[in-house]
Amino acid sequence: MHAIVSRHLASLAIVMFLSLHPCGGSAAQKDGPFQEPAATFESGKLYRCGKLNVLDLRGNYKQMGRQYGHLLRDELARLYQEAIEGYFIREKGLAPEAMRHAAQWLFAFYPHRFKTFFEGMAETSGLPLEKHILLNALELYGMLPGCSGIAAWNDYTAGGPLVFGRNYDWFGRYRPFARFLTVTVFNGEDGIPTAIATFAGVIYATTGMNAEGLFLELNNGFPSGGSLSYSNRVPAVVHLLAFLLDCSNMAHLDAALNSTRSNFTFIIDAADRDAAYAYEWLPFDIKRREGKADGLLVATNHFVHPDWGIELQDTAGFKSRERRENLLSLAENHKGKMTVAAMMEILDTPIDHGGATWPAGDAIQTVYQVVAVPAERMLWVKVPGFQDWTAVDLGGLFSRGK
Repeated sequence: MHAIVSRHLASLAIVMFLSLHPCGGSAAQKDGPFQEPAATFESGKLYRCGKLNVLDLRGNYKQMGRQYGHLLRDELARLYQEAIEGYFIREKGLAPEAMRHAAQWLFAFYPHRFKTFFEGMAETSGLPLEKHILLNALELYGMLPGCSGIAAWNDYTAGGPLVFGRNYDWFGRYRPFARFLTVTVFNGEDGIPTAIATFAGVIYATTGMNAEGLFLELNNGFPSGGSLSYSNRVPAVVHLLAFLLDCSNMAHLDAALNSTRSNFTFIIDAADRDAAYAYEWLPFDIKRREGKADGLLVATNHFVHPDWGIELQDTAGFKSRERRENLLSLAENHKGKMTVAAMMEILDTPIDHGGATWPAGDAIQTVYQVVAVPAERMLWVKVPGFQDWTAVDLGGLFSRGK
């Protein structure tokens, strides 16, 4: 399977062909690109990349919200019923009022342009604004237990483009929600065209890339930073979406992160075509950790920058130290051979086989995975048990309103 992907990447003809269409099939399904959108509404388009929804939204934020709401109308209603009503309220027993409080806190500090996006969704989705606000806070009702990021460039790719791999981990009972994973491309009237990969109805950035080739992803930093949090700050995930829309290069993104106080402890992995960095971000400080000079960066859920003066113990939780060491070892085994196919192979390796992906049956599960090549504006997305590796050509979707 991976050899086929590698040969496709080496073929100029295929790369040129993919640039014309948003989807490049999957590693398991060699069914070719999807040439026509599955649905359109106003200026928006919905593509199906395998089972994955890919949205191309255009216009102002109200208009893009209307397009989102209409094109994902069925998915939004199903996920709301399954997640909010079915799981969190009926099965898990969360108090609806407490959920509304958490959701309203998240929504209250959104910039005005994003709030108008939600208003647009509510006009066309069939769901009232209150339900959109509840669905948007899906990840607040349970802490992110553990995620992983690994970037390779320079000697590790033998001069090939930087390749970034990302595991998004959550509690296993939440894994079915990933059937509603959506790649949303904001081709707005202002700002840099930006794509995010999130659950349907969740409008912020935990994984994203913009048209300037900036990629970022968020990991939970609880094992190092603890539970310190602030309710009077704009949530970091909202800032990250704004950063992608507004930052045109790594220096700009670095300045934005250093100018912003987080509401919680996170590790933000960021990359462009040249290098990757891990920002270890406490509510009261931030430190940027650079990767190895020969081209490797690995981050899980604990701080590694030596200036903190702390060392994670093996019992700190989320198997953060073990997953990091496993990724470092796998990267060394692939040094000089790190391609997209090799990164997929690394991400497909479970913890009990020397990788960082949570094996089936554990309380924590790897819910979705992403491989990114910022220089080529390409993503490959996998939802384990639902959708195999599937290419999404963001470069073919990014546009400044043309």
